[in-house]
Amino acid sequence: MRLYLKKKSSNQIEFGIIYGGIALVMLGAGRLLPILSFAPDCVFKGLTGIPCPACGSTRSVVHVAHGDILSAFAMNPLTTLCLLSAIVYFIASLVSVAYDLPRINVILADKEKNVMRAGVAMILLAQWAYLIIRF
Repeated sequence: MRLYLKKKSSNQIEFGIIYGGIALVMLGAGRLLPILSFAPDCVFKGLTGIPCPACGSTRSVVHVAHGDILSAFAMNPLTTLCLLSAIVYFIASLVSVAYDLPRINVILADKEKNVMRAGVAMILLAQWAYLIIRF
């Protein structure tokens, strides 16, 4: 793994602002709209009887929007972690753009990429196992 600082080029897309903006819209909807009352039931759970890997995501967003982080983690830990990470990424991107700061870039070797892919798969499976046990 190689880490280095790199200045943003003029045609580079600001993914932190995009992802963070989406997260903020989700939080705004969770705070201001009664989304739990019109959110559909999980089709996967209805057919199989077990929760899907995303079950509890809507409730998790609503809990985060109301400031109840612990309940959000109980509903769906991975969604909560991704939502909070997107907000931190949003803030870091805004600061970087506002002050024209260089970004930390990561270059992974092929073997490291495979380890990362396997790690993500394991996290998703652990998330699903948690939801199956919890619900």
